[in-house]
Amino acid sequence: MYTIKVLTHGMNVGSNQARLGLSSVILLQGEQNILVDVGHFGRRILLVESLEKEGLKPEDISSIILTHSHWDHCQNVDLFPTAKLYVHQKEIEYANNPRNNDWATPKYFNKTIENHNVSIITQETEIEPGIQIIETPGHTRGHISVVVSTNDGNTVIAGDSLTDAFSLQRGTPGLIFWSKKEASESVEKIRKIASVVYPGHDRPFAIKPNGEIEYKEGPTSVTFTGGFENSESGFSATLNLEKTRVPWVHEEA
Repeated sequence: MYTIKVLTHGMNVGSNQARLGLSSVILLQGEQNILVDVGHFGRRILLVESLEKEGLKPEDISSIILTHSHWDHCQNVDLFPTAKLYVHQKEIEYANNPRNNDWATPKYFNKTIENHNVSIITQETEIEPGIQIIETPGHTRGHISVVVSTNDGNTVIAGDSLTDAFSLQRGTPGLIFWSKKEASESVEKIRKIASVVYPGHDRPFAIKPNGEIEYKEGPTSVTFTGGFENSESGFSATLNLEKTRVPWVHEEA
């Protein structure tokens, strides 16, 4: 049976200068070392350090499941040149010609993965005993999630098909680039099968029998540091995370 560990925690954090894209990277340890998503360049050092804390190097990762092609989930695949990649066929097809105003899908995505051993997913499939890839489109065209069988029931690593716990109340993820209808259906699909959810941009949480959520451990604040031109001293500010995200839906979704 596989154990589940968070290497980088997902958060809904942005600023008036940039979207920070702090997505979850999850490690599954058992017969193999499997990553679900790999984050973006800005979290590369943290990702490597988190692997080292688990006694692992990038070459120890045998497989990577990319939930979708967005930059904040996929950029660090080059750290793992020997790992097998799982990606949905529809995600690959869409990335070749993303919609106008889709600022999250890099047109270089397929170039990023072309030198890897890519296993193209076309349907729901079990890749290891107790680890199943399921289709959860809506946020993107070919979004996938991972269901892990545990002693506590099904744990779903949801990527951005369920960006945060509030997605369950809202009925959709925080951002939709492909289809509102499919995004809503994917949220309901996860709600029906999951005892625990690891969302793309929030702390892991359990779903109680009455539908309420109970957060597991994870950060509830973020610290910013920096400086400006001609400033001899910088700044440091720690902010507590609150529910401030405004849902966004692509005009064609």
